[in-house]
Amino acid sequence: MFLAIYVNDIAQLLTLGRTIFVHDDNKPAALLCFDHTFREMNRQSGITGSDVQLLQRTRALDNYADLIHQILILHEPWASAQVQRLFAFTVRSGRVCLSRGTLLHGLVGGSQRLQLLNEDILTEVGTFYELYRHSLRQRLSEKLHVYCNNSLSVRVFDPCEPSVFGRCDRRECQRHHELDYAWFDKRLHFHMFQISFLNWLRFIDRDPGQHLRR
Repeated sequence: MFLAIYVNDIAQLLTLGRTIFVHDDNKPAALLCFDHTFREMNRQSGITGSDVQLLQRTRALDNYADLIHQILILHEPWASAQVQRLFAFTVRSGRVCLSRGTLLHGLVGGSQRLQLLNEDILTEVGTFYELYRHSLRQRLSEKLHVYCNNSLSVRVFDPCEPSVFGRCDRRECQRHHELDYAWFDKRLHFHMFQISFLNWLRFIDRDPGQHLRR
């Protein structure tokens, strides 16, 4: 896994993430794989590939959202050993220690960040919780919005009606020509995942951890 991360082997990371997710034996590792898989995704990158490749990537993004949801709704994430390992922080005497060079350490703002840029940061549980939730919600929201936007340009699941009558004259037509049950099933799955993404975004907008703030 770490070699795939180091060389930025996106295909291998996606496969590893899916395998680990399905086996459900190491959720932090699956989340790490997916996070690196979708790290460079932006509105300019687009969504390309065959219908099978698109479905694999779309399913992986849905798994990624599911994993973030699971750690986002934890009542006391600072007390979870898995979350501590994933975000590389420790708890000392009721306070959270953010190790320098980590994601959450880099998100600390204001004068505190300027003073402790090269040092570990000791913060109150409430401050950590807000930082933790905000970073996860923002990260997932950005990825889902980008993917939903890029999905509008996907044509492999659009039927080519003229091909039914054997007279498609489009040059390099990107629409699908074999309109069989297998294609329709893939098309249905793709749209169901899009609905799932909208539900994840609604969950984020609802601010589910508001009642847990300290």
